Amino acid sequence: MRAVAGLVLALLAVLLPAGQAPSAADEPAPSSRDLTLDLRDAYLDASPDASPGGDARSARGRTSARPSDPADGSGEFFWDPAAPRGQVCGAAACVHYVTTTSDAPPLASSDGVTPDWVRRSLDVTELALARMAELGYPGVPSDAGRGGSPHFDVYLADISRAGLYGYCAPEAPVPGASGQASSYCVFDDDFTGFPKPADDSLRVTAAHELFHAVQFGMDVHEDRWFLESTATWMEEQVADDVDDNRQYLSAGQLGRRHVPLDHSAADLGLYGNWIFFQFLAQRYGVDAVRQVWELAATGPGRRNDFSVKAVRRFVESRGGSFPSVYASFVHANLTPQHGYDEGRAYRRPAVDDSVRLGPARRSWREERIAVPHLTGHAISLRPKSGLRGRVRLRLSVTTTRSSGAAATARVFLESGKVVTLPIRLRRGHGDRVVKFSDRRVRRVVVVLANASTRYDCRQRTHFACQGTPLDEAQRFGLTASLLRAHR
Repeated sequence: MRAVAGLVLALLAVLLPAGQAPSAADEPAPSSRDLTLDLRDAYLDASPDASPGGDARSARGRTSARPSDPADGSGEFFWDPAAPRGQVCGAAACVHYVTTTSDAPPLASSDGVTPDWVRRSLDVTELALARMAELGYPGVPSDAGRGGSPHFDVYLADISRAGLYGYCAPEAPVPGASGQASSYCVFDDDFTGFPKPADDSLRVTAAHELFHAVQFGMDVHEDRWFLESTATWMEEQVADDVDDNRQYLSAGQLGRRHVPLDHSAADLGLYGNWIFFQFLAQRYGVDAVRQVWELAATGPGRRNDFSVKAVRRFVESRGGSFPSVYASFVHANLTPQHGYDEGRAYRRPAVDDSVRLGPARRSWREERIAVPHLTGHAISLRPKSGLRGRVRLRLSVTTTRSSGAAATARVFLESGKVVTLPIRLRRGHGDRVVKFSDRRVRRVVVVLANASTRYDCRQRTHFACQGTPLDEAQRFGLTASLLRAHR
């Protein structure tokens, strides 16, 4: 499968012209951090047996090239065949390296045998895999000894010159398990030139890329946003203190609530949306993400749902309504200091509309609020001074279609208490009356959410199941009116 083997070279030609290397002062672009899913897509395109309904009878010859593979050493990510090689193995993995050329890791060795950095790379790899097993995920599938042993293989190479921390490549179908693939990973040989200290970069790279290897063993076809968002979430479970994934939050729905959660075009949103899975983990427990993955996984007895459908089915299995839960996620993003364990460190986003109501302005109305699928719209309503007594605010919501629509009001009291009140939508309309005295209420925030999970799948789009969302043109209306005020 030379088309897959050579994809690294083709993509590198785009990322970095031949012979050009970033200077130490250059910060590698986060968007070039992960080559993994491009290699996954090439694997699927080049391997008929990897397609749904295929088998693994012709897996031989469909494997992507490892750094140790080429006979002539040509190519950006391939070792010089003349370079001496070494490896060190643990219980689950082997780390492979060379001792000369730019691909060689730091060679200082405390025991005079194995370079300390190689040993550290192995320890971090084994710890990451052990943590994933502790969380209940399956081990990575066997590669049938292709790396020289039954262990999972990690190769060290000088890939930072292309702005890459690491990548993981599916290489062969798992015999008898359609849709599952074995894989290997490549980590940078020293992580120099990146913003974080080398050991921190190693730890988050291992967490992220090794979880891709686990994912490929569960369902190599899964949606790109789901693969990347959950892999970035896994960094939080394996290397929580590094917090490298915070740099992507502004690109995800914490910062851009109007970009659909499942959008997977070439930007950083699919990394930043790890916060959605953190929300699920905090609401339902850390096992929630694994349970979603089990619903999405392929294999005998598995449901093999696509990503968004698996999330919806999980929420429903826990007695919840997905539109209501998604609206709660939008609310959590508006006040991350309250919504997330580490939320005080997250930047608080602005609302979409901010309105003050009082004696001179007793109502506000907007009839055409466009909310694309898997996005939300937030309106903040504040009482002006002078609203005394039993002041009430009526909230009237309308929708163009009921599928996936949700509306929720949160009342922020002067006492610091927050009250969440759903606005039940029946036949495209719902009303709710809330307190609005300026002595008791700081603000009322209304979230209008389009949590539709209906798609026409396999249309080659950038959304879940490569589908066209069927409720993309959702329109909401909101009228907020003061009912009575005593001075």
